[in-house]
Amino acid sequence: MKRTRIFGMILTLAAGLSAMLLLNACQPDAVGSYQSPLTPTETILSRATTRSLAYEGVRRNPVILIHGLLGARLEDPATGEEFWGTFSPVLPDRDNLKRLSVPMSWGTPLRELSNNTRASFLLDSVSVRVGALEFSMAAYGPLVDAVRNAGYVLEGSKEHRENGRCPTLFVFYYDWRRSIAENAVELGKFIRAKQALLSEEYAVRYGASPDPVRFDLMGHSMGGLIARYYMRYGELPLPADESAPDPEITWAGAKNVGKLIQIGTPNAGYLDTVIELVNGLRLQPGAPLYPAAVIGTFPSYYEMMPFPQFAAVRKAIPGKTDEESIARGEAVNLYDLNTWIKYKWGLANPDFDADLQWLLPDVKTAAERRYVALEHLQKCLASAKRIASMLSTPDPKDSDVFQMIFIGDSVPTSSLALADDKGGLRIVRYDSGDGKVSAVSARADLRNPDRAGAWGPRMESPVRWKGVIHVSGAHMGITLAPDFLHNMRFYLVQFPGAGEE
Repeated sequence: MKRTRIFGMILTLAAGLSAMLLLNACQPDAVGSYQSPLTPTETILSRATTRSLAYEGVRRNPVILIHGLLGARLEDPATGEEFWGTFSPVLPDRDNLKRLSVPMSWGTPLRELSNNTRASFLLDSVSVRVGALEFSMAAYGPLVDAVRNAGYVLEGSKEHRENGRCPTLFVFYYDWRRSIAENAVELGKFIRAKQALLSEEYAVRYGASPDPVRFDLMGHSMGGLIARYYMRYGELPLPADESAPDPEITWAGAKNVGKLIQIGTPNAGYLDTVIELVNGLRLQPGAPLYPAAVIGTFPSYYEMMPFPQFAAVRKAIPGKTDEESIARGEAVNLYDLNTWIKYKWGLANPDFDADLQWLLPDVKTAAERRYVALEHLQKCLASAKRIASMLSTPDPKDSDVFQMIFIGDSVPTSSLALADDKGGLRIVRYDSGDGKVSAVSARADLRNPDRAGAWGPRMESPVRWKGVIHVSGAHMGITLAPDFLHNMRFYLVQFPGAGEE
């Protein structure tokens, strides 16, 4: 009986295997099939696409690539020494940390603060030095290569300098420590310089030049915010008077832009900025911790804090569970200096005086150093509040500006934290995102799912998107995802933007 049962099982398995093999053999070829379930991973370029990629002329906008936070090398021009771009397992010494910080000075506007250091080039790869060994990891180099593979000629490349081809890809690298508005002004100057360059090139090569020469902007992370500010307000700096109303959206920069393509941009901020302002910056697990006192001098960090609509930091209620605190806890006002003083966060932490002593060597007493640090913190918070307000203002309904975004939605991303009475800050909720920026923030969908009241199923964004594409990828990994690469190529090369219809 036992042998019979085993033999029957063998026959059943054999029959099942035969059926599977027969089923697979009967699967129709994908070519010409209505039913084929195949999902190829390689993209085949159509003849039309291939010809479009090869086109050179005035009907194809040049591209400006704009990196994100941390994405440019920094140097001291007086010595030529680079102090951001090559990393080691050991924290840089105090001299380099001081050069990395934005100077603090009582009564001086943020845009006038400078230690004469500057961005020197795109962080195309990250150099890591361990003892006598040095190795590299990819950063923005693959994204530059992807755009070049779409038929664009990088300024300064062999194709440009030696082969005499017209440059059509430019890299705008900037000081990512400084304000979004300041860098938008610099982007405007950069665009005007490249317009003048290309107007001459086009006149010689093609006999005519568009007026104006328009660019397609591609901004990753913070770079997308700089591009968006520039399109809305041109080279307008933030109002010096904190009580002045927000400037009107004039689209002063948009007249020079065909398309804006964002990648993983925190259009409504991201929570890790607050965590890093409080605890310091660690580039990856095991890497040295950059002091919060240094990170706290960067205006850019505050300008990318989560927008108020999300109430992303809430007060923990003593004796209550996290869920009860989330539901009933009061939102923490991240733009109020008193909040930072109460919780002893960042530059408002009195325990940071040891760091402030070497950051402010000319300020003699702890009380005076604290006064300067708090004043710097207040200026950064005021700038951040203004930026959040200006970028939350809805696009005019008649706007036809081309804006699209690629969003990562496959990595858990911090979205809500609780602050306790002792100043502790703890992440208690994660959401869909790219590991840094939530998908909701990237879309600038300002609905708060925790808020009581009616809930509509449609996205409510101040940006009038022409396209939103979700891909599987972490914050930098988005730029390597196949879905990003072939869609980016199509939208850049073949999809009409402003002034091209």
